[in-house]
Amino acid sequence: MISNIKKISSWILFAVLCISQQALFTSCSDDDSSGGGVPEITGVRSCDPTKADSLFTKASPGQVIAIIGHHLNDALKVYINDQPVYFNPNMNTDHSIIVNVPTEKNGFKLTAFNSDLKDEIRVETTHGTCTYSFKISAGYPILQRIAASYPRETGDEINVYGLNLTDIENAYFTSMTVEEIEALEGEEIGGTKVPISGLQVVKKERGINSMTNAYETQSQLRFNLPDLPFTEGTLVIETAGGTAYIPYSKTPGQPVIFYVSNDMPQIGETLIITGREFVQVESVKYGDVTLNESEFRVSESEDSIYVNFAQKPSVGSETTLTVTTPGGEVSVERFYDHSTILTTFDGDATDNGWSPNASYVDCGTADGQYAYIYVPEEGLQWWGTMIYFRKDWSGNSFPLSDNIPETATADEVYFATNVFSESDYNNGSFWGYIRYMFQPIGDAENQYDNHIGWENYDEQIAQFEQPVLADINNQAPTGKWYRHVLPLSKFACYQGKTYAEIKSIGLNQFRLQSINQSTTRGKVDVKFDNCRVIYIPNK
Repeated sequence: MISNIKKISSWILFAVLCISQQALFTSCSDDDSSGGGVPEITGVRSCDPTKADSLFTKASPGQVIAIIGHHLNDALKVYINDQPVYFNPNMNTDHSIIVNVPTEKNGFKLTAFNSDLKDEIRVETTHGTCTYSFKISAGYPILQRIAASYPRETGDEINVYGLNLTDIENAYFTSMTVEEIEALEGEEIGGTKVPISGLQVVKKERGINSMTNAYETQSQLRFNLPDLPFTEGTLVIETAGGTAYIPYSKTPGQPVIFYVSNDMPQIGETLIITGREFVQVESVKYGDVTLNESEFRVSESEDSIYVNFAQKPSVGSETTLTVTTPGGEVSVERFYDHSTILTTFDGDATDNGWSPNASYVDCGTADGQYAYIYVPEEGLQWWGTMIYFRKDWSGNSFPLSDNIPETATADEVYFATNVFSESDYNNGSFWGYIRYMFQPIGDAENQYDNHIGWENYDEQIAQFEQPVLADINNQAPTGKWYRHVLPLSKFACYQGKTYAEIKSIGLNQFRLQSINQSTTRGKVDVKFDNCRVIYIPNK
């Protein structure tokens, strides 16, 4: 109920702002008559009063805009991109029309993908029609990587990959570095500029990103390298949606790591390192383990490295993963950090032994035992199979790592565990889930369920905060090992605390328990290993 009130209040405030803007536009007009003169659009403004003096010629789907002009009264229809859009006739004056640009989810088409449509606003009134050039962009552009052989020479074929590289207005190389461009804070890019000619759009596939639930375009561009008077600089692509840039180098550039799929992978798991400039990778090193070229695979696009994880680093070796190429080295910290472990189920913690208890199975590898919750057909119950561990019977806290910044927030400190699930979770009909309990020393239980309620209990439709056993990208794959994470801010005892405070509060016991409050039945088949507390900084 509270959230609904907040939503209603927000819409009331928004409507008031738009009405206020409309009054502002009206009062600024030289002609307040509502006669039947020839309609004219003189500009488009935002409904935000702080931007009332700014005219613009571009907008995004879903944005609310005010069409400004003369003799716009008695509007019959408003079109954007040759498509009719709704407007409230009660907010239509001689000088303005308030319009909400539709979204693609509602069927609105963009000119970037429909060449037969026009980039314009058209208003039809009882006394005439007027048009105004206006662009609805396809999103902010992102450059992900440059693909070309080294050393790069004039005339070589260059392929560029990214997101939303549509409605391109300008493309060039500049001698400025990325750091120098970022320091401009939006001012015009300078340096020695070399334009790109013959730019081809090889790929522009529009679809919904399953993680962000927003439309984006998978893009590929191709051109021949112009004659550059510098060996290092920046590739710049300017589009209707914004400006994107990425470092350029004639010789292999410094490799960059964006993401490592698991900080403590399971033996047999495919570890994925994603980044840029993975060119002629010489080695991947972690701890006291060094892998040569035959022990990993680099994607053809040179932005991913795949490691079939077969060897753990020794306890006490460094916790750094390093990728080495002819262009240099790049490292990430806190990889396979043994100090983060709560339990590996190999005798390093104590099973409380409550029933029904998970089984503990030998992996058959150097990973030792894993915990296994298996229920062939779990029906309605409020007390299911569990993993319930304490450090020891002496009441000691699990030791928490010293390799996490003391200022890290509870949103950046995660409970993590490796998971292999072949369960019926997240299938839209079985509503079982995992109940988490963390108990500090001398404090009551702190419980978390990501099952947030029933949309319709009679029809057995439930709601979840995120998929059951989700990873950091809010995905829950089946049939393979991956890392499941849950921020400690989900537990009342740690919420709002720094890591220094979390360490002071301590962790005496934790429990993962299979729960099913629904009448539908399903299989629970999930393995857990390497339970730990780790640091993942906010982006």
